[in-house]
Amino acid sequence: MRTNTPPEALLAFEALVRLGSFTAAAQERGCAKSHVSQQLRLLEQQLGTVLLLRTTRRMTLTEAGHRLLPHAVAMRELLEQVRLDAEEAQESLEGSLRISTTPSLAQYVLSSLLAEFLQQHPGLQLRLDALNRLQDPLLEGLDFCLRARTVGDDRLVAHPAGFSMERLYASVSYLAQHPPLTRPQDLAQHHVLINDDFQYNRLWTLYRGEEEITVPLTAQLCSDNNPTLAMAAIAGHGICQLPHFVGERYRQLGLLQPVLPDWHGHFSPIYLVHPFRQPLPRKYRVFIDELLPRLRAALYQPEHPDIALSPATAVRRPGV
Repeated sequence: MRTNTPPEALLAFEALVRLGSFTAAAQERGCAKSHVSQQLRLLEQQLGTVLLLRTTRRMTLTEAGHRLLPHAVAMRELLEQVRLDAEEAQESLEGSLRISTTPSLAQYVLSSLLAEFLQQHPGLQLRLDALNRLQDPLLEGLDFCLRARTVGDDRLVAHPAGFSMERLYASVSYLAQHPPLTRPQDLAQHHVLINDDFQYNRLWTLYRGEEEITVPLTAQLCSDNNPTLAMAAIAGHGICQLPHFVGERYRQLGLLQPVLPDWHGHFSPIYLVHPFRQPLPRKYRVFIDELLPRLRAALYQPEHPDIALSPATAVRRPGV
């Protein structure tokens, strides 16, 4: 007698293929690894064919597995749609949002904006991951990413939020005790603090209108953490290149002063990114509608974005 394929077995199969391991599939499904394995065996027995070829190092879909996978994906998406429809029917905003960004954007931009957002929506719970690496929202279960990186994945939606523009800063005490700077070449006579992957010998490229100049430097300190560089500059250890949203915070406090203010470093476009979903959950819509305008007010907005995005100036830097 022909029996129907249980949805649980299809969902376990889809999660196993998508996530690539029994451990990850079990974690997502909220069950033991043995249960995922059992569901896969049940599915293969009912269909009378092998779906996955497994070794100690990898899993490979068979032809039958390739044929079944779109149906399993469709079932997961259908159930997800049912869940989203249920959320849409709720009047109150409840649930959680997981957000990822860099330590600098978390500390100097997002922290205050998220605090305001939570005050207005106490039914939501937020988790903020501050990491100096690019996370994949789909693979890592993220709702939003704020990142300085272009997006070429049609499974993601990217909202332009602004730009990170690098400028030079130093403390008043450092500038008073060292030779004056009137042109980029003068940087070679100064202590510099570099945001890079721990390369002490480095080239800084600066721009002023159509002018471009590259200066070879030897760093006294290098770090991939902008707050660390800012604290070192405030302590008088040298000149650092910081994103506008970091340096201006300390300039307003009187702790840092701009150096060579007519010159600037690279531009990096910043995007608020989330997985494509249709329809968009209400908590997503509210988060985007309320946070995006505040992000655009907090981040640098050039008069000519097309110039900022030219190949010469648009470069992703560590720690932005």
